[in-house]
Amino acid sequence: MRTKLWSLTLGNFAIGTGAMIVPGMLNELTADLQVTPAAIGVLIFAFAMTICFGGPVLAGLTSRIERRTLLTCCLGICAFMHVMAALVPGYTSLLVVRILTAVGAALFTSQAAATASLLVPVGERGRAIALVFLGWSIAAVVGLPLGSWLGAHLGWRMTIALVGLVSGLLATWVWIQVPRGLYVSPMNRQAWATLLRNKPLLIAVGVTAVAAAGQFTVLSYLALLLKTYIGATPTVISLMFACFGVAGVTGNLIGMRFIDRIGADRVAMASMGCMALALGLWPFSTGSTLVTALLIGIWGLGCFSVTGAQQARLVGLAPNLATASVALNSSALYLGQAFGALTGGALIAARATDWLATTGMLLMLAAMGLSHFALTRARRATVDVTIARS
Repeated sequence: MRTKLWSLTLGNFAIGTGAMIVPGMLNELTADLQVTPAAIGVLIFAFAMTICFGGPVLAGLTSRIERRTLLTCCLGICAFMHVMAALVPGYTSLLVVRILTAVGAALFTSQAAATASLLVPVGERGRAIALVFLGWSIAAVVGLPLGSWLGAHLGWRMTIALVGLVSGLLATWVWIQVPRGLYVSPMNRQAWATLLRNKPLLIAVGVTAVAAAGQFTVLSYLALLLKTYIGATPTVISLMFACFGVAGVTGNLIGMRFIDRIGADRVAMASMGCMALALGLWPFSTGSTLVTALLIGIWGLGCFSVTGAQQARLVGLAPNLATASVALNSSALYLGQAFGALTGGALIAARATDWLATTGMLLMLAAMGLSHFALTRARRATVDVTIARS
């Protein structure tokens, strides 16, 4: 069973690498395409917004498709579109291809998590979902720094084509490993209506959006910040991304270990606390490679563990709505990414780069407050149901 889950984990590795490869090669893309960093931020924004709005719609339209077929096709689309991205003549065509790539990514991440919950007993769902999202951490520790280094030495076109090749190989493995005949509950209007009436669940989804916005206000332009404030070379930038990824894997493994013991909501709060602390202390990193690496490590501890915790939290709040809630949460994640990329780009365009980390920290603190409010509402709803039944 673990091998089947790992096929989904590495599928997320391909999706995550494809999503984060643009921020990792920001300096190379701006130079080769002769555009501003804010224009590259638009690529991130467009990719994220396509997933945000496409995820729930596509989840409903594809809920009757067998999971193995669906997941394999999603990775296949991403593989083909990454190869196409390597061949585009300029910025505008790259923007169009990135939007089309997001169609496959829009479905895979959320539906891989929903599929994982079908492969294990109920008591192991939290850990299984966290394991699937470990793929994003692996993308951060391997795909992102390696992609950043290759982009600087081989060019962004060859690098993004290699991402397509890896995606195609992993699509084949998903086809081999995921059992046939797996289906999720059909997504209909009644399911969505029930979800939209569940206020604690919707507030919890909002936590994902705000936390992602806090991260991507800075993460989208991290390569630029490293070059500007510590004079980082391409190799140093790659090492910083590797530090971020190693911390992300570590944080995700710690979260997996405790998520079924102390609760997903507490794991999420601790993860956001790490990120808020790192972003709050970011101004002290100017001119210091050591302090920068330390803060990136603290930030990374919470970066990916919060995603798995939030997904498990939603499944726990309403198991019968897992397909809808996981899709909606994935959309919230990408909505936050889009908003963060847009916000960071606006700050850079306004020559307010020094405010990136502070803005990210404020958004993270807002997400923590919202998370506490969601937990309070969930407990109140449980008490109300208990009283009504008695």
